[in-house]
Amino acid sequence: MPDLPNIAVIAVYAAIALYCLRTLIFMIGAYKERRKRIRYDTPSMFTPFISVVVPARNEEENIAPCVVSLMQSDYPSEYFEIVVVNDRSSDKTGEVLSGLQAKYPNLIVHNTSEETTNTNLQGKPRAVHQGIMRSRGEFVLMTDADCIVPPTWVSAIAHTFQNPRIGLIASYTLAKGKRFFDRMQMLEWLINNTMASAGVGLGQPLGCFGNNLSVRRRVYDELGGYPHIRFSLTEDLALLQAVTNAGHEARYICAHETHIDTQPCPDIPAFIKQHHRWVNGGKALGWRAVGFVVSSSAMWLGIVLAVASASWGLLALLLAVRTLSDMALTYPAFRELRMAGNVAWIPIAEPFFLLIELMTPFLGLKSSVEWKGQILRNHP
Repeated sequence: MPDLPNIAVIAVYAAIALYCLRTLIFMIGAYKERRKRIRYDTPSMFTPFISVVVPARNEEENIAPCVVSLMQSDYPSEYFEIVVVNDRSSDKTGEVLSGLQAKYPNLIVHNTSEETTNTNLQGKPRAVHQGIMRSRGEFVLMTDADCIVPPTWVSAIAHTFQNPRIGLIASYTLAKGKRFFDRMQMLEWLINNTMASAGVGLGQPLGCFGNNLSVRRRVYDELGGYPHIRFSLTEDLALLQAVTNAGHEARYICAHETHIDTQPCPDIPAFIKQHHRWVNGGKALGWRAVGFVVSSSAMWLGIVLAVASASWGLLALLLAVRTLSDMALTYPAFRELRMAGNVAWIPIAEPFFLLIELMTPFLGLKSSVEWKGQILRNHP
């Protein structure tokens, strides 16, 4: 029977090799995507009409700060509109929006219609689609009611759309808060955005975040919109895949001009629900998702065997390589976002990342998820 320390050595070095390979692939992809960025401080005469669509369901506390941040945009106000979709809210979201409408003439409030028989239009896709149908813009920018956008967001996205080959643009969203748990979520969002950006850079769309997503209206109409895009618990990934499968280019911008802040999950149950939805939506990635799970499982196997055999030097080596790999992957993104000092938090966050990877396979066992009081599931 093989000696346990020998098995631990093999497992640890296999985990290191897989993780380093995974990190190298993501670093190459993220670098390729960052190289495509354009300078936003260059004056532009390109001022197409822009529509910003914001779905809002029971967001009475968040919708006003979101709208105010959008209204502070440096993009000419006569060339953009904000369409907030009040998605059957049962709180005071509608009242707050009525007050905002009286203040901002380019704010449009759309109240969603009743349920539809189209199974592709469940949950958020239905609200987003109705907002897009109500909009007039040549380009549609999307964010969520619990987000705060920078003044440069609209103009920087419009600037990038000057390339007629681009059908969709994603950019970084980070959780923002003062608690330790909030900072851990911010670091995870940073890593997830960087890996998603790398996927676009490598021509393998892995995901994006619907609270910082923009689409050329002509492309959306050509696809038939969400009514003709197979329903997914991660509607942002579904749109990204549909756009790229149709032959249009996507961009994933890493820049402080387009970086959006979002509310972190307030507690562990909400955090688990969020990741439950992400994991089930991520099943659409097929073999790519399997590859991620395999590399994470190898990491955990190496840790378990190193501990079981009391190979503390091997354990330290494994964790050191993982930490340095994560720092190498995230530092360029932090630098572009003018947040370089945050890379020092990566070593502290590694146990948090490891726990997320441990629970990920188990979250995929239950296919139905709860989202804002609605029970949803992917199409079989």
